[in-house]
Amino acid sequence: MLGFFRRYPILTPLIIVVLLAGLLVFFYPQIKHLAAPRWVEIKNSSVKRLTGLAQKGIWPFRSQNQATNFLLLGAAGTGNDAPDLTDTILVARLDPNKKKIYLFSLPRDLLVKIPGRDYFTKINALYAYAKQDTGHEFDLITQKAEEITGLPIDHYILVELTTLKQLVDILGGVNVLVKQDILDTAFPGPSHGFQTFELKAGWRYLDGETALKYIRSRHVAGGDFDRIGRQQEILQALKQKVLSLHFWDINTFVEIYQTLAAQIKSDLGLWEIKNLWQEVKDIPGDSIAKNDLTGNNLFGGGQMVLGGETASIVKPQAGVENYEEIKKFISEQINFK
Repeated sequence: MLGFFRRYPILTPLIIVVLLAGLLVFFYPQIKHLAAPRWVEIKNSSVKRLTGLAQKGIWPFRSQNQATNFLLLGAAGTGNDAPDLTDTILVARLDPNKKKIYLFSLPRDLLVKIPGRDYFTKINALYAYAKQDTGHEFDLITQKAEEITGLPIDHYILVELTTLKQLVDILGGVNVLVKQDILDTAFPGPSHGFQTFELKAGWRYLDGETALKYIRSRHVAGGDFDRIGRQQEILQALKQKVLSLHFWDINTFVEIYQTLAAQIKSDLGLWEIKNLWQEVKDIPGDSIAKNDLTGNNLFGGGQMVLGGETASIVKPQAGVENYEEIKKFISEQINFK
């Protein structure tokens, strides 16, 4: 299994965290006898939280010949002013026949009509709205993602970005090559304010707090995919740290597992994670097609009053709630030979 990490690059920050959880699941037969009391605690509680629906673990994953669509969400997480805003929204399509993964990044500021309601909000607020209003957190964001892309969502995965902060600290920090100077004077601060985040280019050893700022900073060139690239760099460094662990590092494995189990939400069961691993392990990094929809003249910007405040918004060039050109673009990408 460790050969997978050595031979294949990081896929996406959200999928790889789930696969890391799968890695620890597979370690279970080797390490359970080393820490039986602590592992019983994990098996009885954290595994159930990780899978969301433990009973689904017996369900088979899709056949190897069938494409699968995932909704991948990243939220700031506990301890932030807006912990449930999903500022990373990706639709990923895994096509095992073509041995390819397609990524479509949806703009966080996209103005959308709340499904079943008569008013509008930004798409990144749908998860938080549903969590508070209905208790079914993923219903609205899933429905809207399907409406925008034309792709049926088969599975969802949400990861709190604070998960990475905790993992970095558990593993004692990470060494990362920062490709360009970062000076973000509008990084989110306490009490809805701002603070300055600065990091010089070059090799930098980052603790969890700095690593979290590194992957969250938005006011640099490159947009969402540049931010995703920085997330991948941190995860690549985390991967190397995990590979350096030994079976006698049981306490570290336990801490990692508990952190993942507490902060990942997904409808994937353990059996499905295992089968997903088998699906993606033969897909090389250059077969991941990244599509930033905002860069293909499909959206325009603007401002409007939301919640009593003027906010920057993004809307389709064809008009608010008109997604035909977006669906056409996505269809052309996934059907291109």
